[in-house]
Amino acid sequence: MNVDAEQSRAVARRFREDLWNSGDLAIADEIIAADCLIHARVPMTTDFSRGPDAIRQLVLFFHLAFADIHMTVEQVLVEGDMVAARWSGRGRHRGDLLGLPEGEHEAVTSGIDMLRIAGGKVVEGWVSWDTLGLIEHLLTHSPADSPPGSEPGAEFLSLLKRLR
Repeated sequence: MNVDAEQSRAVARRFREDLWNSGDLAIADEIIAADCLIHARVPMTTDFSRGPDAIRQLVLFFHLAFADIHMTVEQVLVEGDMVAARWSGRGRHRGDLLGLPEGEHEAVTSGIDMLRIAGGKVVEGWVSWDTLGLIEHLLTHSPADSPPGSEPGAEFLSLLKRLR
């Protein structure tokens, strides 16, 4: 494999593993281009998609909602300046997330990053992850203070309405 492909593979791993696992927000400046645009459906009104500062805010947001975040890149494919990284992530839900109360249980999700890398930095990316599965998991494992007689995840439709 050529040097550029190895460098791109390393940047993709740093994007998903090093930055997220360590919470070291300085990594964003090292691997995210200033004008980088990340295309992702993040169910929040804040723009987490433009440049290293936005990525730092997104990582910080999730570190406030989850303890012990651990991301694992399962597979990386490189073709030209494009890198596809399939990943899984887990963490202990400990803070407010989209109005979902903390539950102190482990939550799991997975996704795929498609990153365009130039000069050793992410210049554009497309992130697709199982947001719905994570929310369903958090609602199903909501704390014992749910309203009496409510079904696990009964608040899901209400949450979806709030996100629109």
